[in-house]
Amino acid sequence: MAANNSNQRPAPQNSTPDMTAAQTNGNISTTHLSDIDYGITTPAAADETVPTCSGNGENAQNNDYGISLPIAPEGGIPAYPGNDSNNNDYGISLPIAPEGGIPAYPGNTTPTFPTFPVFPSFPSCPSCPSPANYGQVRFLNAATNNYTINITVDNTSYASNVGFGTITNYSRISDGFHTITVRRSTGMRAVLLQQTFPFSANEKYTMVLVDSAQGGLNMVQVASTSCNTLNANTGCYRVANMAYSGSSFDVMLYSHDAVFRNIGFQEVTAYKQAMAGSYQFYITNSSNFTVIRELPVLVIGAVTTGSFSNEPLVSYQIDICARSKYTSYLIGNSWSNNNFRVLTVED
Repeated sequence: MAANNSNQRPAPQNSTPDMTAAQTNGNISTTHLSDIDYGITTPAAADETVPTCSGNGENAQNNDYGISLPIAPEGGIPAYPGNDSNNNDYGISLPIAPEGGIPAYPGNTTPTFPTFPVFPSFPSCPSCPSPANYGQVRFLNAATNNYTINITVDNTSYASNVGFGTITNYSRISDGFHTITVRRSTGMRAVLLQQTFPFSANEKYTMVLVDSAQGGLNMVQVASTSCNTLNANTGCYRVANMAYSGSSFDVMLYSHDAVFRNIGFQEVTAYKQAMAGSYQFYITNSSNFTVIRELPVLVIGAVTTGSFSNEPLVSYQIDICARSKYTSYLIGNSWSNNNFRVLTVED
């Protein structure tokens, strides 16, 4: 059976390659084949456009990967971020703001920023001191005038309508120097007295207004110091002479024993320890006799008979409680409407 050779092509007459093209074309070589050898034709890039293949000519460092990008209009923002190393637009074309106008991005209005709260300014001390920075003060009017007074401390009212022989309650006062002003409560309220005193924290003070030797007024500061370590059955006692200039007194027990001697005007004795109980005291003018002894400690003794070296001016009785301290203020005189008297208060 004869083979069917109708689909077979005749063998080439010459199997030797044509070397004429290789000899005349420098891109054709027996050792190196170019695109032309494989029949691939690359279109040439048009003028002013991006080449269709990366790595062509002077754009070899441009990583466009054959992407044709539009050219930004004159004065506009580049459409591709790579044209400006500092511009991070990432391909966002932004409208150009008109001359003198507000940029269209991020808004046509002036941007508003959050309003932060204003923190309060805290006052400095001593406007806001802790309780540990305070002492206590009270006022006694021992001046024998016939009118009442008002008392202020640094322009703050501490007492009003205080008459002779009146003592106020304790009020809080800050540590430091303070100016005390005394005025009449009625009529012409001119300043009668103005003095500055130091005050310490955790201390109690009694400010006593007295008649001055020159005919005016004076203020005496009496601190409640010492006598703070008391046992279970004793208290403390002292006397202050705020009567009149030139006066001097002795404080006696009924047993004729002297408790305090020669207390001059505006003088305050030291505290003495006293057994808790009830005591009867007598005030006399000071005696010149040195044989009268002064008791170091007050003890309730037996009642004795006899006479005082000087006649008593006034007598008074007080009850001394354990762990408490007391002051007897001698005030007034014998020639005014405010007679001589004793005012005893607990400190």
